Amino acid sequence: MDPTRLDNPALLQLAFAAIAQARDVEAVRLLKTVLERDPGNLHAQYLLAIQHAQLGLFERAEERLRAVLTAVPHFVVARFQLAQLLVMRGTAKDAREWLLPLLDEPAPLGAYAEGLLAAIDGEPARACALIEAALRLPQTVPTLAQDMRRLCQQLRETAAA
Repeated sequence: MDPTRLDNPALLQLAFAAIAQARDVEAVRLLKTVLERDPGNLHAQYLLAIQHAQLGLFERAEERLRAVLTAVPHFVVARFQLAQLLVMRGTAKDAREWLLPLLDEPAPLGAYAEGLLAAIDGEPARACALIEAALRLPQTVPTLAQDMRRLCQQLRETAAA
């Protein structure tokens, strides 16, 4: 299929499908096509940031997430994902600043934020307890739930080592 023949909504739909099926490289290609046509498309910028994080391109992901949050400061999921990325990169002070406003968000996001703060504070058991309690709730962002499961696993492995 030639993506240049499709409009941006169709490309975004294909990118979503690629993301859902873990075809990260294809998703990046599709999102970049959208952004070539419409550099200000915040939705595509956000999705590309998340794909960069999935691929381990953390600096690019952080740069894009910060740009999205500059344009839309109250984008709570992007705020959370930036904080999560910062925790992974070891910049806890910056992550804390992004997380604190999220504590008032409804569960599960607020509970995830509280769990990340516990992880930052060196309390892996408490972090996992908070995250696991939130995982038992209905999930509005399934990929975020998967990330939280992975984070608990990493926290347990680090604590055991």
